[in-house]
Amino acid sequence: MNRSIMKSIALFAFVAFTAFFTSCEKESESFTSVENFVLQSVNGIEEECAAGRARCFELVFPVTISFSDGSTAEVGSYLELRQAIRAWFHNNGGHPTPADRPKLVLPIQVINEAGEVITIETPEELKALREECGPRPGDHHGEPCFTLNFPLTISFSDGSEVEVNSKEEFRDAVLAWKEANPDQHARPRLVFPLSVTLADGTVVEVSSKEELIQLKKDCRG
Repeated sequence: MNRSIMKSIALFAFVAFTAFFTSCEKESESFTSVENFVLQSVNGIEEECAAGRARCFELVFPVTISFSDGSTAEVGSYLELRQAIRAWFHNNGGHPTPADRPKLVLPIQVINEAGEVITIETPEELKALREECGPRPGDHHGEPCFTLNFPLTISFSDGSEVEVNSKEEFRDAVLAWKEANPDQHARPRLVFPLSVTLADGTVVEVSSKEELIQLKKDCRG
């Protein structure tokens, strides 16, 4: 084989290797980019409602999120939240800006440390919720302290109670009562004892408001 042919083969191999390496590098960069976008988006949603392991409240799913293009998605967990954000990223060219991060669609509900259910209907109420919590820096974004196990019983200020068997029933029962009782400002409460699942999968029976408060404190560390 003459020298010119050998040089051509070597050049071809170098170009092919370079193209393959560059392609893999771009795929890696793309993956890092989408995961960064998902992480920042989930962090932003938690900051928006002061929820999650590092903050004061626990977000009640399902929630609806809206994207910068006007589309929305209803999600029933943090896992579904991340999946929806990841899907939107891929379906919209993979070049989002910070302004494209999704926002919560109101109304939403959160649970405070005492087991009270707080319904947030306006941006002003959302701002007040964040101020009530105050700054609580942490590195556990995207992680709830616990998830509620159903069935649950909710107690309202008029003395009535309702048992709910799913996240959807929970949300709808609280919103329906609030709509029917617009002049009542006392927060609904979870009825103890209740069962929750911690982030590590442990199921815990919570017997009182005080135990729930301690559970949240222990979770934050």
